[in-house]
Amino acid sequence: MDVVCPLVRRLCMVAALVTLSASALAADPPATESPGQLQLRRLGALKALADAASPDTPPDRNALITGLALQMVIADPALVPAGTAGLDSLPALRAVCGAAAQGAVHLVQMAQASDDPSGNLARMSVAVDRSAIMGMACTARQLDMQSRAILDRATAQTEPTELDGMRAMADTLPTNIAAILLGATLSDLNPASRDRTATDALPILGEAAAAMPPATKAAALDAVQQMLARPDADGHIDRTTRDALLAPLKGSACTASCRLLGAEGGGR
Repeated sequence: MDVVCPLVRRLCMVAALVTLSASALAADPPATESPGQLQLRRLGALKALADAASPDTPPDRNALITGLALQMVIADPALVPAGTAGLDSLPALRAVCGAAAQGAVHLVQMAQASDDPSGNLARMSVAVDRSAIMGMACTARQLDMQSRAILDRATAQTEPTELDGMRAMADTLPTNIAAILLGATLSDLNPASRDRTATDALPILGEAAAAMPPATKAAALDAVQQMLARPDADGHIDRTTRDALLAPLKGSACTASCRLLGAEGGGR
């Protein structure tokens, strides 16, 4: 279906930018295994599935379900350190976020090697959306970490390149948010998947909206309007869910990066 294209484009951007199978889940992880180590072990399992998939040896239904389940827990926003954790937590943030982005690529690779690439990508929409939500959490929390550190400095001197990098990060949010709202509101998709996406997205949308300066919030609202316009005109958008998810973008919450980037001329 047509919706697959924007979802895949966003996934690829995030990459340049869900449990184990029943038998694997039955095994207890090592007692000393950290959440990050468990994420990497699951990523290794997903990579093995993706590496085994090809047009000549397409993944079967069980492999696709297992891959989807793995990515759902690999891309868990709870793994991302909070913005208040400080810059010492930035390496951990980048590690878990990088693993989630790699997992998304592996999942798409599996779907593309299957007998029904477009159909399987659509059926995996909940994991595609989960990956985008993880990416949104990563961006918002890294912006918060960096902005808090800058604002806490004894001197107000800030390297222009540092702010440029933060603006570039903030500028990825509008397109990502629009794709997430598409996955949460498009009536053509599985209702349970849409509900899961909406539930997972709402608190992270609150974080992202508060992290964005006004110009970037406006860009996000415009991106959502553009992405949803055609399916909405055709009656394929759940407007109640859309309005609930748009509420944070219309709010006034403004965290450290919102204040910093807004004071520096906005996030555009």
